[in-house]
Amino acid sequence: MVESSSPASRIPESLAWMPRQPRTSAVGVIRLGVGLSLVVAPAWAGRVWVGPGADGPGSRVFARAIGARDVVLGMSILMGVRGRKATAQLVQLGFAADAADAVATILAARNLTPTRRIAMPLIALGVGALGYLASSDVDGGTEAAAPHEAAAA
Repeated sequence: MVESSSPASRIPESLAWMPRQPRTSAVGVIRLGVGLSLVVAPAWAGRVWVGPGADGPGSRVFARAIGARDVVLGMSILMGVRGRKATAQLVQLGFAADAADAVATILAARNLTPTRRIAMPLIALGVGALGYLASSDVDGGTEAAAPHEAAAA
């Protein structure tokens, strides 16, 4: 454990990465969860996103491909946070991917239900915005030190 009187210093070292960058960790967890659902259950996850048209075998291929992208990004972000390595570029790449997802959904809007036309681009942009905010958790491409670490230095 880190010696200090702050509440964060009472966290075991194995869990110390969690409060260090909560937004970055949240982005990693969200990406990993969404990616796994697209890879493991592409028809279900695809229906959530685009509706019944996602049931075809071709749509499942695309759902799994997008899911694999998010699994890789999510795992890489989480491993970077845990290993205290630079995550800024990964978070920014995820933000770009989310923007592309929102644009693709908007381009297909005439084939989506009214709820999906609005909700799905907003969700993609919301996760992207969280990623954009998370990129402020890093300083110059490397993670910013937690306040208790800066005081100890």
